[in-house]
Amino acid sequence: MPFAEYTRLATQVADLLKSPARPENDFIVGRTTYQDLYDLACGLKIALDAEEDPDRPVCLFTEDKALTAAAMLAAAAEGSPQLLLPYALNLNVLQDIHATTGARRVITDLPDLLPSTMTPVAAAPRPFPSDGFQAAAADKVIVSLFTGGTTGTPQVWPKTLANLFGEAFFMVTHFNLSPADCFVANTVPYHIYGLLFAVLVPLAASAGVVAGTSAYPQAITDAIAHNKATVFAGVPMHYRVLNGTPIPGDTLRLAISSAGRLDPDDGVAFYRKTGVGVTEIYGSTETGGVATRNRAKDESTLVPLESVAHRIEGERLFVRSPYLSPNLETDQTGYFRTNDRVSRNGKKGFFLLGRADGIVKVGGKRVDLEGVQTALKGLPGIADALVLARPAGRARENEIVAVVEGKMEVTAIRRALAATVETYALPRRIVAVDKIPMSAAGKYDRETAATLFAQENPSSPE
Repeated sequence: MPFAEYTRLATQVADLLKSPARPENDFIVGRTTYQDLYDLACGLKIALDAEEDPDRPVCLFTEDKALTAAAMLAAAAEGSPQLLLPYALNLNVLQDIHATTGARRVITDLPDLLPSTMTPVAAAPRPFPSDGFQAAAADKVIVSLFTGGTTGTPQVWPKTLANLFGEAFFMVTHFNLSPADCFVANTVPYHIYGLLFAVLVPLAASAGVVAGTSAYPQAITDAIAHNKATVFAGVPMHYRVLNGTPIPGDTLRLAISSAGRLDPDDGVAFYRKTGVGVTEIYGSTETGGVATRNRAKDESTLVPLESVAHRIEGERLFVRSPYLSPNLETDQTGYFRTNDRVSRNGKKGFFLLGRADGIVKVGGKRVDLEGVQTALKGLPGIADALVLARPAGRARENEIVAVVEGKMEVTAIRRALAATVETYALPRRIVAVDKIPMSAAGKYDRETAATLFAQENPSSPE
């Protein structure tokens, strides 16, 4: 991070930890003021400092945005332990975290879900000190995020104070956010996108955020209307369920989507109802935000954020960013090679072509799983599709399988798909479902979807 940016961030974080800028304003609309939030952060900090082993990491196990924000304020303070954020709120994940890290303490409002090896942090709000918290070093890891995978083995992505708060303050400036804004952030705060837009970005802007999340369109639109929201942050699944639902958009000025590709039709539908184009944010847990696109502004190309540098070699995207997790391997110039394949469009932008790890071999032929998935989604009557590769036999061979959501018969799907993809790329098995499994972060739950092929399905022709 350049010295000028480092100095600016240090000042911003110091100011944030000194006192709430607007103590009487609501952080959680109608429920928790900023003064309440800072007092809770003080109580957590005191409880954490009183532990016998203050350097051992602490798990943050909650969907509550205020508790998450208070914990993040405490974590950003000097001398606080690192926070561990799970990829799901269940007993098995907690047990994995305990076995992996040795964490025993948990900041939570769900104490009944804790295993016997873990104990809740007992904390009550305490008056926030007049001199505030002393900020930790910018390069200190304050959070590690656990992300699930199809292998069943979670990955761990550490994030420094500069990674998280630097991105939050950048987004405040980038989107011109202020204390006058009200967020309906329909994303869980234990995933990176939710942590940013449901917690850290509102906190950095001294803005308000509506409590809770919902996958139901009426609940989303009610939250926007009742709270006169100016910002809606969702994942592609939320824009899908809102397609066809009236949206009260007279107060909205910004709509954001991340954690996957937004279907252009869903973005167009949202824009037509609200007059607000959806800004897609491309990135990942490990890289942070990388680029944006707003199709309503005729932006077909992803354009990197001003704080992110990129280059393209072959079809591989390399990024250099202040938001990169510190455990990522970079080259001598600080660039990280992502797993995404891209093509350049103009001097600044690029198109996504798919994942480099989405290319598999079938019968010695290369198959692009995302290409097959796109072809499936283009068939009439198919609302959504997920294509997976499963090991088949020896020599690292694979078989292609697909889960589809729609009204077409499986035999008709195979027949129609055969007109657009090569024979070797046709899914060997197809399962039709009412709804493709999704994770709490709004992404395809590939692990659950893969279980649909654990045994032969009579509706899945060979």
